[in-house]
Amino acid sequence: MGFIKRLFKKFVVKKTTAVEVPVYKNDLLEGKRALILGGSGGIGSEIAKAFVESGAKVVVTGTKEEKLKNVCLSIGHEKASYVVADITAISEIQMLVEKAASILGQIDILVCSAGVHCHDPFGTISEQTWDNVMNVNLKSVYFACQIASNYMIENKIKGHILLVGSASGSKPGWTPYEISKNGVKALTLGFADKLIKHGIVVNCIAPGPVATQMLNRESNDDVSWAGNPTGRMCTPSEIANWAILMASDMGNMIVGDSFHISGGSGTICIDR
Repeated sequence: MGFIKRLFKKFVVKKTTAVEVPVYKNDLLEGKRALILGGSGGIGSEIAKAFVESGAKVVVTGTKEEKLKNVCLSIGHEKASYVVADITAISEIQMLVEKAASILGQIDILVCSAGVHCHDPFGTISEQTWDNVMNVNLKSVYFACQIASNYMIENKIKGHILLVGSASGSKPGWTPYEISKNGVKALTLGFADKLIKHGIVVNCIAPGPVATQMLNRESNDDVSWAGNPTGRMCTPSEIANWAILMASDMGNMIVGDSFHISGGSGTICIDR
């Protein structure tokens, strides 16, 4: 019986219950207008909410209208609108930027938060999985940045582009997800180099594991994550706090950086 108890203790992972994260109260984005791709996802919707609470107006986009409606309802319709779009189609990105600019008056901030994961074992990755991950995580980001930055340059807007990468972009790239996020890191540097002369600041936030539906976590009830040095996941509000700073004028001197908000994943721990 004693052996069974010792064995049970060895393999049971202690749960980390809800983490209280201070929400950054500020007016850093007062008067700013933001387009948020992936705005119905766990991270994107939290960034949209935080932006509005910091004074911005937002347009969120995704492919599921009901989810977008719910995000806007939870924020408040007077400062949040939505556009349904498939960002893997370049023509829809062009339409999205034009429509968002019409709704908001202009676009000062672009946030690219759309992303998909994959869990296929090594050696079994299909072409369909590869294409889906690359189209959402990298192709859409590249063309959204290109189209939005052209719009900002043409309208002489000194804006911000904030990409949601991943700590996985620093890890050995055997999955399409890791490779796509490594591409986002490279894209961040490239667009930052080309756009800073126009007063457009480009950066990336690189979360580690985050308690969202992507990782089958619907809430903060259990945010334990044994593979992370901190022993837990990030929360969406932790990501949103830093997104505010980096998309505001407080972030103007951070250029081309991939800022890890990861609990050590991708920095001191790159193999888990």
